[in-house]
Amino acid sequence: MSAITNAVALQARRRLGLLAALAMVAVGALTLRLWMLTVWRGEELRETAERRLDRSVWIPSVRGSILDRRGRVLARDVPSWDVAVDYEAIDGSWVRERAERQARRDLGRSLWSRLPREARQAAVQARLPAWQAQLDAVLDRVADLAQVPRSELNQRLERVRTQVQRRAERTWERQRAARMAAGESAASIRLDPIREQQMSHVVVHGVPDGAAFALRRLGDEQPGTVEIVDATHREHPWEGADVLMDLDTLPQALRRRGTVTLRADGVLDHVVGSVRDEAWSEDLVRRPFSRTDGTVDPGGYGPTPDTIGARGLESAYEDRLRGTRGRLDTNLETGVSNRVDPQPGKDLRLTIDAALQARVQAILNPRLGLTRVQPWQHGGNYPLPDGTKLASAAVVLDVETGEILALGSWPTPGDAAELTDDDRRRLTPGLDRAAQAVYPPGSIVKPLVYAGAVARGKLSVDAAIACEGHFFPGHTDRARCWIWRPQYGMTTHSAQCGGALDVEAAISRSCNIYFYTVAQRLGLEGLVAWYRDLGLGQTLGTGLQGPRIASERGEVGESGGILPGAAQVEALQARRDAFTPVIMGIGQGPIAWTPLQAANAYATLARGGRIRDPRIVQDDAALPPDRRDGSLGVPPRAVQRALEGLRQSVEARHGTAHHVRHGDGSTEPIFRVPGVRVWGKTGTAQAPPLRLDQDGDGRDDRTVGGLDHAWFVGLAGDRGDSVPRYAIAVVVEHGGSGGKTAGPVAEQVVHALLDEGYLGPDRQERRVAASAPREGPVDAPMTAPDVESPEG
Repeated sequence: MSAITNAVALQARRRLGLLAALAMVAVGALTLRLWMLTVWRGEELRETAERRLDRSVWIPSVRGSILDRRGRVLARDVPSWDVAVDYEAIDGSWVRERAERQARRDLGRSLWSRLPREARQAAVQARLPAWQAQLDAVLDRVADLAQVPRSELNQRLERVRTQVQRRAERTWERQRAARMAAGESAASIRLDPIREQQMSHVVVHGVPDGAAFALRRLGDEQPGTVEIVDATHREHPWEGADVLMDLDTLPQALRRRGTVTLRADGVLDHVVGSVRDEAWSEDLVRRPFSRTDGTVDPGGYGPTPDTIGARGLESAYEDRLRGTRGRLDTNLETGVSNRVDPQPGKDLRLTIDAALQARVQAILNPRLGLTRVQPWQHGGNYPLPDGTKLASAAVVLDVETGEILALGSWPTPGDAAELTDDDRRRLTPGLDRAAQAVYPPGSIVKPLVYAGAVARGKLSVDAAIACEGHFFPGHTDRARCWIWRPQYGMTTHSAQCGGALDVEAAISRSCNIYFYTVAQRLGLEGLVAWYRDLGLGQTLGTGLQGPRIASERGEVGESGGILPGAAQVEALQARRDAFTPVIMGIGQGPIAWTPLQAANAYATLARGGRIRDPRIVQDDAALPPDRRDGSLGVPPRAVQRALEGLRQSVEARHGTAHHVRHGDGSTEPIFRVPGVRVWGKTGTAQAPPLRLDQDGDGRDDRTVGGLDHAWFVGLAGDRGDSVPRYAIAVVVEHGGSGGKTAGPVAEQVVHALLDEGYLGPDRQERRVAASAPREGPVDAPMTAPDVESPEG
């Protein structure tokens, strides 16, 4: 009996030992799990839990405004709403997390804990479609309310996901390397999510109030999907303006009694430019939101929509206008928030007068009639049909300060809707013809060439030169004077004047032979050097390029023009080219400049040869560091004689800028502005052949040759004090005669200066009282009146 009892006792002890062992194993496992959760992964899990309780939202900054010289707003940020989608809804985490939560609830904690991994994954997988359908419904609603096609919304979400994932992979690679260097094994490394994976990302800018409120309710109903954030959108108040034009100041063929309201579209579009809402790869490289060292630049560019300068001054001064984001950190458990306010961008104040600019744009618009081919401009023998719209540009500079008051160019992008397909291809809307397009100057360089030859000691101030009709002895078919042609009776200016010409006569009559001679005395190298001193062959430091140096941006915003370099000069000299150096003296050959450079050169002459680069930004700190200043050494007497030649060109009957002759033999002055004196020079510069689409099939099928660009460049001031105050440059592409086409445009620009208070005896009072043209719809469409066809 005792043996049986002992056996039973032994068996009981074994069972107790086994139970104790099992209990110890269970306790050990729980202890190990507790240790893993609290010690080994405690910090990681605690950070994860805390991250789920912390919410970070980036607060957008306000972009700096762009203002004109009188404080008118040309570009500004206005409050709006942006739509942001949580990253978990972008990368699919939102769907997976909610499917797993539902599976846990449906199966219960006890059963869930006993299921093998494959069974758990199957349970989650079965619930994914329903949650994906919910998320799709949310995104469909976002697309509908934000008025963005769902396909476009998907592209934006995928773009965010791709860029964030790339950034995360780069960060994780650095984390792995650092932790393995610290002794951790590859299998034990836990990678931390990056900041962008824990925040929402803006995918739509500027939704209306009603849509914003509806989307906010949607976000409340489906937490973790969509939210509405305070934002701004860019507004350009001077995209269009209505300008009151006096018809009785127009040339005879267009003149009517009364006024008309003319709509000027894209008033400053080519100057101020525009913004875009997408960061490009070069933005992300130049200034990334997340740096490689793990820090964040609140002013940097990220994968979400952003307001970024795309062109014009918006792009050139991006770093100045752009502010830095703020940040709002909120603990969801305590409700405590920490806010870092955004820093707004700096304003940019321009020298441009928006009201004057609007008038110039209206003048350049072919609807007024001056910049379309008209019978009175050509007398019936021009290669382009009457009524053809002509691209054009006009510049107004303050002579003393160099400030750019107007920088007109037509057509702008705002005018594109009015153009035919062929017009758009031929006229290239959006090109800034005032500062970026280059043209051969033609005769407008003549007074400048005279001043340069005197300054370099190659010509006396009082030099008189005979005009024989052609320059090279024995060669009557080249380097001729424009007057030595059959239509003018093969005469010469010396025959008209009774002898050799002084410089006043040479400028006012535009004698080619005089300036061929001057150019020959200067020599090719001297002539090229003089043009360069005037600013040709280089950008002028106007500020159109922004604060960064030209080597960083190239010729963005401003062209340097065309001028022979040292190698080209050497090649011309090596082949003993005698023709090119002399025709460069009348603005032909390998030379081209912008209207801005032309106006600047005349302003330099009016200042007595003092160099002062034109500028469009008032803040000197924002201008490029390479502004030029100095003197060209032109004797005052040479300046006086050149200006007198320019005065005679406008006021003397023999001057090329004096009058227009009509088909009935009558004439009318080009400039009829009371109380104002104009000094000026016309130019008719040969243009390259023009390719046209005659049958409208979208392909060029006609080449038109024999075309000229029409120039007028000059100065304007009050007649009472006879001081040039403003430099004006006008070019009309393929406009033919400089006097008949560009001259009347320049006259209207002078009227605009008078109307805006820059000229006239009471200019100070009227400048203060001058108001901006009203904005709103055009009262009536403006077209060029039908007229008879007088001979121009």
